[in-house]
Amino acid sequence: MAFFLSVLPLALTRSAALLPHPPLLLSRPAISRVPAVLLLEEEGCIDEICEVDDLPLEDQADARWQQGTAYAEESRKYRRTVYMHDEWTKHRSSDRFQNNMKTIFQSGVSQSLSTELTFITSIAAFVVVANCLVGTYQDLGGVTHPGPLHFLAGVAGQVSLPSMPFTVAMPALSLMLVFRTNTAYARWNEARTLWGGVINNCRNVARQANLFYPETAAGMEARDQLVGGSAAFSKCLRNFLRGPTDDFKLSGELNELVEAGLLSASQAESCMAAKNRPFYCLSMMSTNVRRADLEPMDRARLDTTFSVLGDLTGACERIFKSPIPLVYTRHTARFLTVFSALLPFALWGPMEPYWNHWLTIPTCYGISFFLFGIEEIGIQIEEPFSILPIEAFCNGAIYATMEEMVSGMDAGDFEYAKEHVKAGTAKDTSTFEALTAAAPVFSLPKPAPRPRPARAASAPSSMDSQDWWKSFANEAPGE
Repeated sequence: MAFFLSVLPLALTRSAALLPHPPLLLSRPAISRVPAVLLLEEEGCIDEICEVDDLPLEDQADARWQQGTAYAEESRKYRRTVYMHDEWTKHRSSDRFQNNMKTIFQSGVSQSLSTELTFITSIAAFVVVANCLVGTYQDLGGVTHPGPLHFLAGVAGQVSLPSMPFTVAMPALSLMLVFRTNTAYARWNEARTLWGGVINNCRNVARQANLFYPETAAGMEARDQLVGGSAAFSKCLRNFLRGPTDDFKLSGELNELVEAGLLSASQAESCMAAKNRPFYCLSMMSTNVRRADLEPMDRARLDTTFSVLGDLTGACERIFKSPIPLVYTRHTARFLTVFSALLPFALWGPMEPYWNHWLTIPTCYGISFFLFGIEEIGIQIEEPFSILPIEAFCNGAIYATMEEMVSGMDAGDFEYAKEHVKAGTAKDTSTFEALTAAAPVFSLPKPAPRPRPARAASAPSSMDSQDWWKSFANEAPGE
């Protein structure tokens, strides 16, 4: 009976695979994975991971049992969550506590820590069983019997440790874990802030290009190429932060810009061959501005925007290339591992009131889950770029928005029109005449609209703005 109770937490971990959330399988190709942001059903996904699979339940259990480090790494690209109004409403729902407890064994942290939790729970089970064998144990009737190896009690004694050293060490471990997690979150927050700057400045490139470039055929062509370079810059920066596995996706995106007339084929090839692709795009944009017929002040303003983009690129490189000092990370991991591995020996004595000290096992499992979980969260967010939804930033926040601005300029949406002035008073008419007289640029003949490739920049009538935005978040490397 003691052995049966000792494996109870392990059984709970494996039985979690029988719940509605299937595991992320690494041994077979993905069938269909959808970010949780796209689903609003009740607990459709857990921890921003969702996969539709048709495996039998028993195979799902075996797959979950084999998950661990590989799962934690593979699942990072499915944590790139974009929140809109519906997601925030669900996030602050009054049912969040109940739902979080219901899905505790399905969480990404639980699956990532399967190896560590199995190890600690096994040690706790060993402590309980060893003391029953060497010391005494109680049967179901409450009668105490000597264990089968009771003759070793005089030599080995109880398999336990005093709890005082753990009481002294716990504050130090807590401080190390808190500092570790806070530092990792600061890196994540800075990375998100930096990409907010990338988004704003890339948009400003398109806005400034609409304002500064002459409304001639040559000027509009140069403007389009500048906007294409800005879009290519954001995608190249994403590629640098994602790594070589993103090269195929970047090559396809650059080819799309070539087909749209926003880049030349030689520029796309040279960009792929460059060692620093983001700065190659910045140099390409700077050359575009130098060759354009712009006022010196306008050229200086665009160059300032390019310089800010260069600074943001360097800041992203700093975060990506410089982890939290390894000596601190490794010492914290060693401290936590030793503390958790010896914890069952210290908890065995205080659990004496319970039958055969069986509560030692689930207690060790719970404490280890939360302590290792804190450390796992710090590890996962320390390198923030692979969990930020950069695809949504590049495709939706940057490229689609710039395309709207450029298309609106070409269609004449931003021009003054007499019929738009509020009629009925002489003051309104005179104001309009003064504006048109002071700004002769509005009276220049507009170039004929050039055919542009169909883009997903404007939302179809059947799609609201939230669904349009989230359609860009459903793109991940390899999908």
